[in-house]
Amino acid sequence: MDLEKTVTEHGKQIDVHTERLNDVEKDVQELKQDLRVGLDRVDQSNRYLREQNNVILKEVITKNKTSEQHDFALTKLAKDNQIKMFGMIFGTGGVIVLIINLLMKLFH
Repeated sequence: MDLEKTVTEHGKQIDVHTERLNDVEKDVQELKQDLRVGLDRVDQSNRYLREQNNVILKEVITKNKTSEQHDFALTKLAKDNQIKMFGMIFGTGGVIVLIINLLMKLFH
């Protein structure tokens, strides 16, 4: 009897262990599925962030080009104004000298 009882108890323990093993396998499958879903969300998020980064990068590049063009135009305008100013200074100075020379010749 003891042997039968031991075998029966052993069979019950095997059934319990089999059930637990099945539960563990089921849990592992659920974890795998959750991991897949999580990784899919991360991939989607990464794609979205890459797209946003590309848009931002294009905007920054466009702004930089526009800024460079604006800076070039301002520099050119400043140089043009300097040239005009020196032309007016020296031109006016020349006219004044000419008038003074004419006046000096008239009075001497």
